[in-house]
Amino acid sequence: MKFEYKVVNFKANVTQGDIDDGSAPGKVAGQLESLFEDHANQGWELQGQYDFPVEREAGCLAALLSMVPMLGAGSTDETIQIEMLVFKRSV
Repeated sequence: MKFEYKVVNFKANVTQGDIDDGSAPGKVAGQLESLFEDHANQGWELQGQYDFPVEREAGCLAALLSMVPMLGAGSTDETIQIEMLVFKRSV
């Protein structure tokens, strides 16, 4: 059996008020459920949530500024984690 895969990012939308009144977890859950249902209606099945390391390179200006010790500015390359949802369906 062959499968196709779809990788999507999920970013919940909540306000500071949602956090303050405790409704943020329910709103995030509702948004996730909606995303899962939309994909399920198209035949997609959630495979899982995965963290992917991404190398972020410092720009030219940041690299130059990091070479001037008395400025103490600039940044260096770094690795960040991006969380993605992976879906699959039969083809």
